[in-house]
Amino acid sequence: MGAKTESRKCPCKNGRLVLDSSVMPILLQERTDALCRRQCAFALYALPGEEMRFCMQKDGGMHSGSEGEGFVIATYNGELGIIRSELSEPPEASAYAILPPRKPQEEETTRCEYHRLFELYTAQLHGEHALGKLVLARTEDVPAPDFSPTRALQTLCNTNPNAFNALFHSPEHGTWLCSTPELLLQRQGTEWHTMALAGSRVATQEPWDAKNINEHAPVAQHIRECIAPIADTLHEHGPYTVSAGRMLEHLRTDFSFTAAAKHLPELLQALPPTPAVSGFPAVRARAFLAAHPDINRSCYAGYIGPVSKNSTHLYVTLRCMQVFPSLCRLYAGGGLMPDSVEANEWAETVLKMQNMLRLIIP
Repeated sequence: MGAKTESRKCPCKNGRLVLDSSVMPILLQERTDALCRRQCAFALYALPGEEMRFCMQKDGGMHSGSEGEGFVIATYNGELGIIRSELSEPPEASAYAILPPRKPQEEETTRCEYHRLFELYTAQLHGEHALGKLVLARTEDVPAPDFSPTRALQTLCNTNPNAFNALFHSPEHGTWLCSTPELLLQRQGTEWHTMALAGSRVATQEPWDAKNINEHAPVAQHIRECIAPIADTLHEHGPYTVSAGRMLEHLRTDFSFTAAAKHLPELLQALPPTPAVSGFPAVRARAFLAAHPDINRSCYAGYIGPVSKNSTHLYVTLRCMQVFPSLCRLYAGGGLMPDSVEANEWAETVLKMQNMLRLIIP
């Protein structure tokens, strides 16, 4: 039965995968799950409100940089690669060499380690040369035998259609699932959009507290400062409340501006990682995290998405997990402010992980 399914051609329409075909779920799951165990790079993704698309090079490779048309993968540390758009449907995995099974290179973040890092980080938020904010991230490993990344992605598309949902894989990065609400950059011609998304809480009708308001403001300011030198026009809306999943909500400010397409490399040098995922002042916070890392962030808090000559859709890699042969590693972080309470910050990361955890433990 498997060989018969492999001989079928994936149904596509205008370069997009058609998900309402009766054979598509089985065929998509078989082929892309198999590719996750091979020496190749690919991306299967859905922009908010749109159908899934597949992107892969014929040779299974990935180019350094972000030039060309394809799917960009950038780590938190700025390592940048692009999968060129040559295949719009999953090929048979047998054409590519088998990837040796990998395991996490580091242990998951224990509660004790989180406490140590919380004490270290919050100490930098007080005193004469204090930082204003630092983002503390952690990981959690969940046993997941027989886990299907493709089936999980389809669930994300059904339950979170307004997020950017993606499954991407490469020998360098491993296999990742992401359902992120945070836009880094969107462009159509000379029209650009981005957002400041910072401040998180359990959904409520109450006004936002000072901690979250103070966390949001510098993120918005950082984006203004990055945009101002290249923007011909700039419009701002917010901050306002947006929901993220069943129980979580954020503060968000939207930015729309006009600028020439040539400014994309310049913006990608200046914007990420924003204070929303690192801290502020941005340069000092990034330096501290480099000297005192919380975890190996890898693709977490980097950015991903499709780019072409006329358009750009890049999203911050949040609400994500890395998939291993027998477990999934969940990632989440939170912004520490001078008045942060450790138990509350830990609880926020637990809440942020729920979206991915439900894919493993319904």
